[in-house]
Amino acid sequence: MKKIKIGICGWGTVATALHRSILENKNQIKRTHQVDLEIVAIGARRDNPKYSAGKTKVLRNIFDVLDEDIDVLVELIGGTDDAKTLISSSFEKKIPVVTANKAVIYEYGDILFKEASNNGVDFLFEASVCAGTPTINLLKNDLAGNKFLSIKGMLNGTSNFIISQMEDGMSFEDSLSFAQENGYAEADPTFDIEGIDAAHKISILSNIVFGSPLPPNEFLIEGISNITKQDIYIAEKLDFTVKHVSSADMKDGKLLIRSNPALVQKSDYLSSLKNVRNGLVIDTDLIGKIHISGSGAGGEATAAGVISDIVRLASESTNHNATSKEDLKYRQISDELFSFLIIVNSSSENINSDVLDMLAEHNISIRNSGLINDGNKSDMTCFFETEEITSINLQEFLNDLDNLSSNFKTLRIEK
Repeated sequence: MKKIKIGICGWGTVATALHRSILENKNQIKRTHQVDLEIVAIGARRDNPKYSAGKTKVLRNIFDVLDEDIDVLVELIGGTDDAKTLISSSFEKKIPVVTANKAVIYEYGDILFKEASNNGVDFLFEASVCAGTPTINLLKNDLAGNKFLSIKGMLNGTSNFIISQMEDGMSFEDSLSFAQENGYAEADPTFDIEGIDAAHKISILSNIVFGSPLPPNEFLIEGISNITKQDIYIAEKLDFTVKHVSSADMKDGKLLIRSNPALVQKSDYLSSLKNVRNGLVIDTDLIGKIHISGSGAGGEATAAGVISDIVRLASESTNHNATSKEDLKYRQISDELFSFLIIVNSSSENINSDVLDMLAEHNISIRNSGLINDGNKSDMTCFFETEEITSINLQEFLNDLDNLSSNFKTLRIEK
């Protein structure tokens, strides 16, 4: 039986869940994987009032953990610069690293992959995307030999949880507060609700399957902070759900990466995933589309992904990080054809006919339209589902629409 001595840096929600899970499941891991996990030391600048480290040694300088007798460093301090320095220092000491920190991989991935390779050590990050839902190693190992066509899904459990609560009648603000109370959103939720967390994750996946650099070239990043209950109501009337979708796909030899809220048809696999569920649709040439889903938020789910990497270190050589392709070509989102939902609010009684006339002037065809008139208010709301157009065509129309009403918004519709 192989013994793995672990050093943990960080002492937040994921780190404490990892510590507890290893202690509670130690015998199960021994029995099923023939691996004995021992936590040697924890690097924590301060105690966690919600959880005690018990008999495990705690070091206030996180870098001191690297001087302990450990076989693997688990980096859970979060952030980018300090995390990068810690990981690089571990590689220099020939100590492999497991992390759940998608931000440091997004920002420094290409550098860290090269450092790990140069030092002959492993760098594993299964828990950085979709928490404990097997994703990274599925792409790297189990789907070897496949040519990837696209990868698309919901990669932020917090956003999906908030939207699910809004579908049940909550406001965005109340849904966010509820997510924070339940541990699904941070005190500062910016990375989640502005789409940054999901953008980091799709960038990591794109690096693995398409070789795009880390950090990648600029791409569309939009969050859910402007989504309203009215948007969800209109989407429902048109047989859609609102989701935050991240995507990377190759077409005609060119890559497009994006992370944005969108309308998803109710018949689509992703539409059925609620609350903190993450889900992916992976399209390959040999076996077609693969659907996977699982919990995408919470300490226990992320800890499960970390443990799977630690166990993997004991059983196989894993140092096969993807390398970026310098000659990769990209498509521009502004040139892509999408259908859009256009929502216009106005006090004008003629707003619906005026917008229809303007759509015709711009040669924009529509599939569906509707009108909402709250009897207690003078404002009218009209909405239009367009045929496929480019963002450039849409913007030209919106520039003119601003003369009719400044209160409008658009949402992309998934193909």
